[in-house]
Amino acid sequence: MADARYKRVSRARPCLICGKPDWCSRTADDSISFCARVTAGADRLSRKDGWGVFYHDSLKPKTNWESSQNRLGTRKLAEAISPAPLVIRDFVYSSLIRLSPASDYRVLTHGSKGLLERQLENTQVYGGLPGTVAERKDLAAKVRLLLNQNFPLFLRQNPLGLRHVPGFWIDESGETNLWQPKDFAKPFLLIPYRSPAGLIQACQIRLTGKLADDKKRYFWLSLPKKNSAGSGTPLHFASWKKFGRSNFSELPVLVTEGALKADVVARLRPDFFAVANGGVNCSHDLIVTISHGKMLYLAFDSDYLGNPVVLRQLAKLILLRNVANDSHLITDNTKLLS
Repeated sequence: MADARYKRVSRARPCLICGKPDWCSRTADDSISFCARVTAGADRLSRKDGWGVFYHDSLKPKTNWESSQNRLGTRKLAEAISPAPLVIRDFVYSSLIRLSPASDYRVLTHGSKGLLERQLENTQVYGGLPGTVAERKDLAAKVRLLLNQNFPLFLRQNPLGLRHVPGFWIDESGETNLWQPKDFAKPFLLIPYRSPAGLIQACQIRLTGKLADDKKRYFWLSLPKKNSAGSGTPLHFASWKKFGRSNFSELPVLVTEGALKADVVARLRPDFFAVANGGVNCSHDLIVTISHGKMLYLAFDSDYLGNPVVLRQLAKLILLRNVANDSHLITDNTKLLS
């Protein structure tokens, strides 16, 4: 386009609709996108080429991304990026797991402490992240295209696009990335944290193989320092399929630390309603709320016996539960399992 009001997309400023760095165009102020690949959800089609024309009428006034980054600083800018709506996060994470299921990586399913050893035979509900940056970039690009094709309105109203989904970020060349920008020797297990309706709110990563005693094995799939949304610490509803069943009100709630453990409980002990938090200090208010009127079993790791920090957090949760029960004249018990 010869008109100075229009710009070709580039790697530095890819198309807001399809996410690609070529063919498409935009207005200089990013108020309109002309997408050569996607027409679904377009406001109209261009007369000459039949491209999708998308009006970004919900864009907020903004300054140039780079100047904003310099002025606000990386940390403040990352804090300003809110997570995408749950339906978007679920679509992105479900697509990621479908494109790269744990079953594609034998070490994740058949290896030591793998899914089969834990008796989690439905390996398709977990993902496998490849170890190399190149493979993760390829996955991220595929997911980005799926998001752009299926949720064009979200992209029009949220110019940061996939940055609103924790774990995904855009580099200086405009390419989509997934988690850390470095290679690892082995793939990772991707663990979904599901909502009460079964939608994926966030994901955790489990590192594979032997680790030093001082190294963490579990991480949230989140990288706010790369100017993307943070995941928070949601509660995982492993027994979400039990909601609404006739005996739901009779089931005691069992809380464990980590989604995999809760998934094992949900599979092997259907007489419990199993949930999991990301750590003993997370989601106390929500745990008290969902266990209202029910027996509560706390099945955290036994390190609270020798770790005063963990013990204090456990005591805080029990106190919060007792205060809530007293305010409603409820005498439901809370029991520790070890």
